[in-house]
Amino acid sequence: MPEQSQTTIMYAILLVVLVAVLIIFFILPDRKARKEKERVQRGLKVGDKVYTKAGIHGTVTAVDGDHVLLEVGKNRTQLEVARWAILSEEDGKAKSRRIRTIPLEHDD
Repeated sequence: MPEQSQTTIMYAILLVVLVAVLIIFFILPDRKARKEKERVQRGLKVGDKVYTKAGIHGTVTAVDGDHVLLEVGKNRTQLEVARWAILSEEDGKAKSRRIRTIPLEHDD
């Protein structure tokens, strides 16, 4: 019987360690990212450079309750988006990259 109880204790310890690892590596970082996103969304102000869930980068031109007006593109197009759609502020260190286009050859 003592051998069986040792095995049971080992499995219980293994289960506790596994749960601890899941909490440390999955739940805590997600909670931190969610809090950061909420902080950004609450603190939006005119002039902030942000990007949305749809991948649109723009500058905040107005904030009205749950809606944010973004200025995007060279033509300074105005887009109204929901505040919850804002993911993050763009950091000043990020440099915009130009996408290199490669012409496709067509057999006409």
